[in-house]
Amino acid sequence: MRRDGIPSHVSWSPVTELTEEPVPRPLASHLSLRLRELRARRGLTQDQVARHLGCHESAVSRWESGSRFPTGEDLVKLADLFEVSTDDLLGRMRQYAAQGSALVDMRLLEKLRDAATTEEFDRLVEANEDQTIWLPVPDGAVLMKVTEAMALARKVAEKHKHSRFGDRLFRPRF
Repeated sequence: MRRDGIPSHVSWSPVTELTEEPVPRPLASHLSLRLRELRARRGLTQDQVARHLGCHESAVSRWESGSRFPTGEDLVKLADLFEVSTDDLLGRMRQYAAQGSALVDMRLLEKLRDAATTEEFDRLVEANEDQTIWLPVPDGAVLMKVTEAMALARKVAEKHKHSRFGDRLFRPRF
């Protein structure tokens, strides 16, 4: 035992001071920009977002400044509020579909559910016939930006330009 009361087997290393420069946090930076963009697009205040999430307005302010990061639960609530995925909030360009998923136009489905009459229901279906389907999502499917999907499909089709199917590869259906 040393004179200072600390056991002699305890080793000490010199303390280094932290630099004043903040460590870049790209995830927090992306999230803060995305939250400000989505909140502005919806015309919501930070207080309104906080009330919806059940947190304090200062938490929303800190998320938007990038000085704090929301909990997983708050990320899910934010995604639901803004009708985006957590992947989108966090900046993932490709979103992997879960096995057994389906692509559904939820806004249209809600309008159809809320139709007061059969005539209104029929008008909505007729006006949105292409969106009244659901598409099963196969294993391995990835949701990505249209421009990226088109570029990848072109690249693959170019490799097999003599194929009779090259011009039909991953084209949108209208």
